[in-house]
Amino acid sequence: MASLQGIAGAVLGFAVVLGCTGVVYRDARRIGVSRPHLWAGFVFVTCGGGLGIFLSPLDVPVPGLLVIVIAGPALYLFERDDARHGDEPADPHVLPDGRSETADSDGSDGDERTANERRSDG
Repeated sequence: MASLQGIAGAVLGFAVVLGCTGVVYRDARRIGVSRPHLWAGFVFVTCGGGLGIFLSPLDVPVPGLLVIVIAGPALYLFERDDARHGDEPADPHVLPDGRSETADSDGSDGDERTANERRSDG
């Protein structure tokens, strides 16, 4: 007979797997990732597979289980980032929010006030 601790772990684990799947599906639809149902299914398979192996009588090392469980959400996050930022090449001189990392190319410090305005503040 299964122990109460094992049953509680299985129920809680299944709830977590369903929660992760729902979050991925909802986020994928909101962001516009292609085929959100397949990404949710992939996360369900990897997380559920890890839970199934954990609950099985097999002696599996925990790091191996973590790799299986994290594979689905990690790959989805890579796809999510690609869907949000597109396929354009990265520009090393511009931050992701569009601001320049260093001074503008015209040599200014980004302060659009006139010289007189800066002197009066200083």
